[in-house]
Amino acid sequence: MIKKSLSWLFILLAITMLTYLIFNDQDTSNTKLQAVDGQLDLSEITKEEEIVALSGEWRFIGNNFLEPANFPDHAPIEKVPGPWQADAEYGTYQLKIKLPPHFKKIGIRVRNIWSSHRLFINNEIAASYGKLATAREASKPSNPVYEVYFSPSSDSVILTIQVADFHNARHGIIFPIDIGDADALAKDVIQDVYLEKTTIIMLLIFSIFHFSLYLLRIRDKAFFYSAMYFFTLAILVCTRGERTLYREFPTIEFEFYFRLQDFITYINAVMLFLFFAYTVTAMMKRRTALLFVSPLLLYGVGTLLLPARSLSELQYIFFTYINFLAFFIIGRLLYLIMKKSAHVPKNELIILSATIISLLIFSISGTFDQLFFSGRNVFNRIGLLFFVVCMNIYLAMRLINRTRDAELYSQRLEKATIGKDSFLEVTTNELEQPLYHALNITKSLSTQSMTDKQQLLEQQLERLLYLVNDLKDFTRIRFQDFKIDVHPVNIQMIIQHVLIMHEKKIKKTHIRLYKHTNPKLLVQADEQRLGQILYRVLETAIAHAGNGDMILTVLHLDTDVRILVEGAGPEPIQQKAADETGQSIGKAIIEQMGGTYSVDLLQNGIRFIITLPFGGYEQVLKDNEMIITMNDQPLFNENLPRLLIVEDDVIHAEVLQSLLQSHYAIEVVHCPEEALNVIQQKRPDFLLIDEVMPGMGGIALTKYIRQYYSYIDLPIIMLVANEYPTNISLILESGANDYIRKPATKEMLLSRLSAIALTKEAMGKAIQHEMAFLQAQINPHFLYNALSSIISFCYTDGERAGHLLTMLSTYLRYILESGKDGQRATLEKELEIIRAYVEIEQARFGDKLTVILTIEDTLDAEKIEIPSLLIQPLVENAIRHGIFEKDGNGTVFIEIKRQQNNLSIQVRDDGVGMTEEQVKALNNGENIFSNGIGFTNVLRRVKEMPSATLSITSKKDEGTTMVFIQPLKELQHVENYYGRR
Repeated sequence: MIKKSLSWLFILLAITMLTYLIFNDQDTSNTKLQAVDGQLDLSEITKEEEIVALSGEWRFIGNNFLEPANFPDHAPIEKVPGPWQADAEYGTYQLKIKLPPHFKKIGIRVRNIWSSHRLFINNEIAASYGKLATAREASKPSNPVYEVYFSPSSDSVILTIQVADFHNARHGIIFPIDIGDADALAKDVIQDVYLEKTTIIMLLIFSIFHFSLYLLRIRDKAFFYSAMYFFTLAILVCTRGERTLYREFPTIEFEFYFRLQDFITYINAVMLFLFFAYTVTAMMKRRTALLFVSPLLLYGVGTLLLPARSLSELQYIFFTYINFLAFFIIGRLLYLIMKKSAHVPKNELIILSATIISLLIFSISGTFDQLFFSGRNVFNRIGLLFFVVCMNIYLAMRLINRTRDAELYSQRLEKATIGKDSFLEVTTNELEQPLYHALNITKSLSTQSMTDKQQLLEQQLERLLYLVNDLKDFTRIRFQDFKIDVHPVNIQMIIQHVLIMHEKKIKKTHIRLYKHTNPKLLVQADEQRLGQILYRVLETAIAHAGNGDMILTVLHLDTDVRILVEGAGPEPIQQKAADETGQSIGKAIIEQMGGTYSVDLLQNGIRFIITLPFGGYEQVLKDNEMIITMNDQPLFNENLPRLLIVEDDVIHAEVLQSLLQSHYAIEVVHCPEEALNVIQQKRPDFLLIDEVMPGMGGIALTKYIRQYYSYIDLPIIMLVANEYPTNISLILESGANDYIRKPATKEMLLSRLSAIALTKEAMGKAIQHEMAFLQAQINPHFLYNALSSIISFCYTDGERAGHLLTMLSTYLRYILESGKDGQRATLEKELEIIRAYVEIEQARFGDKLTVILTIEDTLDAEKIEIPSLLIQPLVENAIRHGIFEKDGNGTVFIEIKRQQNNLSIQVRDDGVGMTEEQVKALNNGENIFSNGIGFTNVLRRVKEMPSATLSITSKKDEGTTMVFIQPLKELQHVENYYGRR
């Protein structure tokens, strides 16, 4: 509701701003001061009135061009603006104006005088446009909008205008002439010009937008006629008002300008009528609509082709006809609404009615402006503004309704096909997994004892898998959910594999095979899908070859690799149609890889040409460079890595176990609860989890494991049913290291597990380097001071010195050897080093330092696992930077307790404390202490731990509290913890 209210508010605000921009200029159509008997007194106007329209009674002498000095004092009166009452085709106007005192510099603006004239200010010529003459043949029309600026020499001025008009049915000054302060008038001119240019730009934008809609929906001709209407309206505005077209292109012949202006006026009305006829289809037939607008078309074309304004006597009839068409549209629409046969939605009818009403206002007011010299009619602007707004709202609503209808039809069509597509998807998924199981079991048999029948079975199973994958790709291409994995692959290996599958068929049909490939050539492609495509291509080529030849050539051509497969018989045969569905799938997949795919039926066979991006040449490694090989021998000769498979499908679990048992020590469980129990008791090296399982599910299980084990502690590979981007994102966000799409081949499983093993090994080395780095940060001053204290005790208390040496030895041995055992240790081990460190420091400072350690009774320190070298730096910081910098004695409190399923370790001191800025710097990872194993290293390590936090609070002169919280982990076999089973 709030968003809808804001939308209506902003619409109202936009309309208000638009209305202000259109109507904020000086309106001179209804001026208070009127000229009387050829004179206009402006001496009493206020300073706020900067521009005045010279409307009212002017002196006029018809059929005579008079100089200002010869103009008689008593001449007939003519209304300005307005047509000549006298039967004249040329004549002279004059007006005497008494100026106000604040008009220091004056500007005069002439808008529209039909059609050539000369302007005198007092006795001097100020402007002259066109050629004045007493006969049509000798005259030349011109009718621009212009301004004249001058400084008056007295408090009065006389305007004299000589006018000749042989081109219009009625003659005279169309708009009133404005006079006013020069600066104010110049500002008003600029404002009007930019307003008109803005209007033209907006109309052209509407036109482009509606043309674009028409090109997208060519069956809806309403958008074409609306676009034409806005385009012709933009041209019409260019030729009227401020005469923007004439301002921008002053060299245009005014004869042509007159004809263009009249032509656009009537063509614009034609486009508008056709728009309504095509919008409301029930309004009238198309032929009837063309019949209605044919008079306007003929008259418009006549005004363009014939001499300018030669048909102006008929303009009253045709302007009346335009208004008749507007009334006809309104009447016809009301009739259809009452009969309920308009076939237009209600929301469209409401906006359409408002559009037609605003059109009527615009049409009538425009007619009065054109024929009866009504001046700058405000209704003309109001009608145009609301007509344009309503028309665009109506078309937008029409488009929305049509789009909604199309969506409805699309939904119905989708529902009609979803059953078939679902059946196809389910069938392929259900068929694919058993085929993979059968193929993997067949491959797991010893190749030495495999019979010809078993090899044939393997080939047929792989052939069925290709067909199933084709069906799956066909479904994904239809729904644009198609993803490929492009990387450099050896093209000969793929071709060789596919040829082996067709070997018996080639021999049986006596086809001669000519193969030309480079054994090291690589192409950029999806290996599996390229194999599918080449399988289908070779199968089709063999079918067309009969007992003839099959040519297979692979050529490297600059940045591409061309694969040519041609099957041809010894003589012309009846052509066989290629499988269109299979070829379309192949073409779509190849194009996704960045290549091309073409097929040609020959007179005696078929030819396939496939191009793929060049991927380089394979470099063969020497024997001593072969680090990892994928064969039937174990990757590790002894102590096989432990792999836990979590799969509820018993058959699939057994298949996975049979594929990997020669490389891993495998344990299989069928539910998440069993998996958690095995992880807690036996701590496997790797986890293979099925995504979809009853109960907790693979994603939920992974999230739970990640609360206690990091990516390096326990790598997880997820077995997924699909590779939709959203699904893969959820799997990786849950904490899985990698994923494999089911069903997977043996090679895929081994390669992924091998990659994770190498990553884990590399990270283990990185951890050792990190621990070495921490060891290197042992404060040398601490060692020097500790040894000094022990030496001093050697002279006074030998037993005490020996005990301190034992503590120092314990401290150093733990720190120096911690990197060998990884990042984790038992709580008891960590407390042992803390006690050793504290005793050494207490030996130096005596009663100045007190350390109080409390552990909750329910906790077994020998079984609880925590990060090594984590609590000791916190205690060291509390002692060195809290207590030792304090005057007097100090105490450090170490409190270890259980918080639900978490372990909480709090280190608190009553030392000097820190400022808020120092606490903030520490929390942001800045090292404000220059020695020791810094808080920043501890904070960084904690951030890398799953579900662990480290917080620090402090007050100046009151002390500091640091709290470390992690999930509670209790080991089952403490005696083997450091040895790692």
